[in-house]
Amino acid sequence: MRVCNRCKKETEQMFCPSCHVLTYPPRAAGAPPSSAMGDSFDCTVWQGPNRSRAIEVPTNERDKYFSKSHDVVVLHIEGKRSVAKLGPQFWKKPAVIKKAVDDAGRDQLIKFFEKHHLLPPQQSIKEKGIVDTITFEVVAPTEEFKVSISEKAEDEQSDERS
Repeated sequence: MRVCNRCKKETEQMFCPSCHVLTYPPRAAGAPPSSAMGDSFDCTVWQGPNRSRAIEVPTNERDKYFSKSHDVVVLHIEGKRSVAKLGPQFWKKPAVIKKAVDDAGRDQLIKFFEKHHLLPPQQSIKEKGIVDTITFEVVAPTEEFKVSISEKAEDEQSDERS
């Protein structure tokens, strides 16, 4: 069961039938490891054969912070809450998150990639081999993550783009 953000009614659907807003995903079975809260790990941009982009999560981090019994996670992308479905492809290699929808049903990952000009490592034109790196901060293990761009070279890159 999921819970509507606005009316707090339970439903099986991703969007509440009465309010049409995003519902909270069901909790994963078992207690998440509390020691993981506040941890962070780096991911890269992945590009598929049809030029679609996604976030590639390293398999060791996927196994540590995600649960197969939990098919959706909440991603906080630039202050907006969105839900990403973890389909069967996430549990294969490469582990990719292809879509994260907000309350209005819009994909926030595409906007995030375009706003920051994020490219896969093999296409990155950044100097000295620096690639676009996305950082996931664990808000609640197996359930919620804050997504941001690593600060390794972001300040230099934003100056060059201006």
